[in-house]
Amino acid sequence: MTTKLDSAHSGNKDGFFTIFLIIWVVAGLIQNTFTEVSGEEAYYWIFSQFLDWGYLDHPPMIGVVTAPGYWLLPNALGLRLGMLVCNILTIIVIRKTLDVRDDKLLVWILVGCAPVHVGAALVKTDVPLLLSEALFFYFYKNYLKKDDLKTVALLALSIALIMLSKHHGFLVVMFTVLSNPKLFLKRSFWLTVGFTVLFMIPHTIWQYQHDFATIKFHLYNRIDMGFGLDTLAYYVGIQPVVFGPFIGLMLFIASFRNRKSDDLNRALRFTIYGVLIFFFISTFKVEFHKHWTSILTVPLILLGYDFMLNRPKWQLWLKRLSIATIVLMVPARIYLMYDFFPKSWTEGWDVLHGWDSWAEEVEELSGGLPIMFNNHYERASRYAYLTGDIVHCYNTFDYRETQHDLMTLEENLQGKRVFQINRFQDTTRYDDYYTEIGKGIHYRIVEDFRSFRKVEIEVVEEEQIEALEANSVRMKLRLTNHYDYAVDFNDVGGRSVYLNAHFLKGLTPVGKEQLLLLNRSMNPGEEMELDVVVAQPMLEEGKYHLRFSIQVEGIEPPINSRKYELELE
Repeated sequence: MTTKLDSAHSGNKDGFFTIFLIIWVVAGLIQNTFTEVSGEEAYYWIFSQFLDWGYLDHPPMIGVVTAPGYWLLPNALGLRLGMLVCNILTIIVIRKTLDVRDDKLLVWILVGCAPVHVGAALVKTDVPLLLSEALFFYFYKNYLKKDDLKTVALLALSIALIMLSKHHGFLVVMFTVLSNPKLFLKRSFWLTVGFTVLFMIPHTIWQYQHDFATIKFHLYNRIDMGFGLDTLAYYVGIQPVVFGPFIGLMLFIASFRNRKSDDLNRALRFTIYGVLIFFFISTFKVEFHKHWTSILTVPLILLGYDFMLNRPKWQLWLKRLSIATIVLMVPARIYLMYDFFPKSWTEGWDVLHGWDSWAEEVEELSGGLPIMFNNHYERASRYAYLTGDIVHCYNTFDYRETQHDLMTLEENLQGKRVFQINRFQDTTRYDDYYTEIGKGIHYRIVEDFRSFRKVEIEVVEEEQIEALEANSVRMKLRLTNHYDYAVDFNDVGGRSVYLNAHFLKGLTPVGKEQLLLLNRSMNPGEEMELDVVVAQPMLEEGKYHLRFSIQVEGIEPPINSRKYELELE
């Protein structure tokens, strides 16, 4: 008799959860069908069009997850279909990880948690990351009970999927291991490491073939904003909102008060504390993006759920705050699909609707010329998605590299008449045109476009940079031609080619020096060393960056070197 009642009770639970999933899927399908593709999503669409084992600023999973759906349905729904599947699977895996299942409690947490909503509606690198992380904690829980070969292999696969989804996801693995030092004494732990290394071989080969471009990007080319109390305050204040907007603080408090000391809960707590401390420290140097800490979503849900399980008052407040979240999220998600807010409400907001007309106007304005965007990979990607014409994003010395820099788009423009669109208004060189949606296009036509972006510049002896405090120093620079063809600096349509040194304060150029006139050729793969004298432009005390470029006269200087740190005291 007891067994039948238990079985019936379990069936009712499963029925409630199944209904929730059906509603969640239907809402996601409607949302994804009628929401315009954003610039960021279009950037990832390009990944799906050029599948590879890695990309400059991201691992390959974002391309792998988006490609199949778009092959099946070449529209916004198809592009986001893989994201919705990952979102649903994440929810299912989290539920399977719970020891005691209270589906109503879990559902209230899910509908109140912002990353869960975002994962069902938009293309984000965090979506496959959260699925991989949920699988990791699920298999880690199983591993703690039984470390057989199957469990070890699945645990290793989940670790590999984490690192193939987003690089900083490795923090989850690292803090889990630190939470349980006894793992180092287990043979199965080292077997897990071996399997993980095996699964990561294709991505590692890709990194080697591309001169470890991703590692260099994260080490040297992040936007360095410098330390500021406003950045620190933003980091601390935004955390509850990231996981809320209303239940975020509640999840943090519940997780911090969950004192269960088993290995899984300790791993979850270590992950929360470790990730928060890691990114707190990083805010002293680089620009912080609020979604970076979204990897805490799974630990916060698991620990918060466990703490609130037998606390009716907590559950009552959770329900109230989650209802408030629904009241906020429903019109927000509808607005993503249809612009129904009064214009006075949305003044100053980024434009979300009508971008297809913008693309048509750009296409018409260009007169059929090849198009190139300056320092705006999202705008270039959006245009590519809407028109099917993959266009180049030309990144200058005061910006950062993107996936466009690893592609052959720049090579395809060499010697052509190019329609160049600048990110910001420049009345001295660019004409202005304002589209129906209010987005300005600042453009000019470049005759015989030339660039030497893939000639890399390195400082041979970096300690020489420190001597710049004394105003000037002689440096040895190494130039390497990474094109698969010879380049000739003396053959650019009668224009001059200069080797420049640029000084930056954050994103702001504060000095430029023209070092040399380049007038020779370089064969593919050839290296050339040059002695130059670099003088710093009498800067005030503080932290700066030094970067080098090879500039064709009349065209903005591109990125030819990493940023070298310079501290003047």
